[in-house]
Amino acid sequence: MTQGTVTPLQTSPTLASVFALPPGQTERRKSPRPQSSLMNGSAASSAEGAKSTARFFSSPGVNLLRMAMKAIDRISPALAGRLTYAMISSPPRYQPKPSELVLRASAIKWQLPFQDGWLQCYRWGQGPVCLFVHCWGGRGTQAEDMIRKLTQSGMSVVSFDHPAHGLSSGKTAEMVRMAAAVTAVVNHVETNIGPVDTLIGHSLGVAASAIALRDSALNVGRLVSISSLTHCIWFTEVVAEFLGISAKTVARARRIVDDSYAKPVGWEDLSVVSMMSRLRLPILLIHDYDDLEIPFDHGVKISRALPKAQFLATTGQGHRRILKAPAVLDLVTQFACEGRSAA
Repeated sequence: MTQGTVTPLQTSPTLASVFALPPGQTERRKSPRPQSSLMNGSAASSAEGAKSTARFFSSPGVNLLRMAMKAIDRISPALAGRLTYAMISSPPRYQPKPSELVLRASAIKWQLPFQDGWLQCYRWGQGPVCLFVHCWGGRGTQAEDMIRKLTQSGMSVVSFDHPAHGLSSGKTAEMVRMAAAVTAVVNHVETNIGPVDTLIGHSLGVAASAIALRDSALNVGRLVSISSLTHCIWFTEVVAEFLGISAKTVARARRIVDDSYAKPVGWEDLSVVSMMSRLRLPILLIHDYDDLEIPFDHGVKISRALPKAQFLATTGQGHRRILKAPAVLDLVTQFACEGRSAA
């Protein structure tokens, strides 16, 4: 593939400086924006990240909670910790678009038993298996253009709704539970359909996949990482900044997650950069300069840690539109087909 370059830019500001901006105001960038380009990870330059606006969480109800959280944090740190835990473990459920409903209707569907409930699973097409792992608050059908493109190229695409998402059961989903769901689906697919040739993760779906690959002997041929964060702790820190609460309170929320499992989660070890750097498989990284949910600098840092990985830097696609950008669809399909050829 043709290699590209980007113009060196300034490094990303800290979260504190991001959230210091007045509501609705974004900082003007004086540095030139990179053109969409493909490069090796070692060639990626640092960049001023897009400004995270905590869109993971923003809603009328959450905005009211945000106004009250500082007072709650002072009066009852324990309650503030429980409310913060609810924020990082209770994803919103959005209604799918009409086109997604059409795609869902065309799929082979089944419910995979998982913990005390089930995971809603989908499959389209025939051929080597691509597994799509959606983001926090997403759905297994949200990458509809990518699913159609891959199936038209002779691939079979499997996806699923994470716990507490879409049509799956459950009320909570954080990184460890999402990773367990990835493991369950990969193992089920390998047993009943065939090995996962290409695993495609989006946003927090990448983190969940990285944890699953680290902790389980999963048979996966190659990995596509789209709009990933660098560390799972960052996700909780965004909540803390958004709510205006103390570091002690968000740490208390992480401990509540720990207490829900037989052994501690080990938050400090949930570095996506570290986990992905240990993988011995072809990796494609994709991130958009104008991502307002997970800043572009996260993708740059991951690419630096993975000098052999390909890195597609796009612009103007944001965090979710990137899943249907023509350049992204073409490259992901080419990358998946290369795996088929290599096999």
